[in-house]
Amino acid sequence: MFYLKVLEITSLYTILVLGVYLLTGLTGLFSLGQGGFVSIGAYTAAIAYLKFHVPFPLALVMAILMGMIVGLFIGIPTLRLRRDYFLLVTFGFGEMVRASLLYLAQLTGGAMGLAGIPKLVGLPLILVSIIVITFILYNLKNSRFGRNCIAIRDDELAAASMGINVYAHKIKVFLLSAAITSYGGALYAFVIMFIEPNLFNWLESAKLIIITFVGGMNSLSGVLVTSMVYYSFGEFFRFVDVWRDVLLALVVILVTIFRPGGLFGSWEIFSGNLLKKRKEEAL
Repeated sequence: MFYLKVLEITSLYTILVLGVYLLTGLTGLFSLGQGGFVSIGAYTAAIAYLKFHVPFPLALVMAILMGMIVGLFIGIPTLRLRRDYFLLVTFGFGEMVRASLLYLAQLTGGAMGLAGIPKLVGLPLILVSIIVITFILYNLKNSRFGRNCIAIRDDELAAASMGINVYAHKIKVFLLSAAITSYGGALYAFVIMFIEPNLFNWLESAKLIIITFVGGMNSLSGVLVTSMVYYSFGEFFRFVDVWRDVLLALVVILVTIFRPGGLFGSWEIFSGNLLKKRKEEAL
């Protein structure tokens, strides 16, 4: 039972990491507001189910749509900004969501949180979700749209000069990232069975970015493996949980110095072309 719970939590966080990989790995945008989307998804699904008696599948859909709607309102005015300003805006957005959840106490439970959520999500649904999301992201990365996004990540000015609509691509990626993250938050609510405004703060959002960087911004496989290792380590060794962050910081320093492209570089497990990738990296 303990191992099953660890696998559930680790897999849930992996969904959130995939949402960040889409945003950071493809377009180079760094967001400290992913925790806001996690909370939006969790509270939307939980409130819809508990207080308005919406069927569970529809509650998940509502969480995704709410995340995308909020993402649209945030993305339209901010994605034209420089990346460092966008980072600051998303930080403010995450804190705004937390403050709103505290203020709307009659609906959200305020600082006391929202309890009594039934456990309707198990490991099979979470694993199927990871497989489906990974499939979508892998094909998106290798599509023309994905290649355009990678060009934007590497050099926005050069991408724009080649006729790529930088702003439109950023909007689409940001909305899809918000949808994935909100969906992960909704699943989280029905696994943990209790949510509160400090469920996912900006520091947790930063960890998602760091995991993406360590795994490799060019490698979806690297992000998946790094996420599973990091979060399972934290669950199995809770007595040294504080050292998990110290170890992560040490790994970041070492990766920055010796492997700036991430642990996996640009290698993908799914492609099956390990030798080819290694030759490309060597060149």
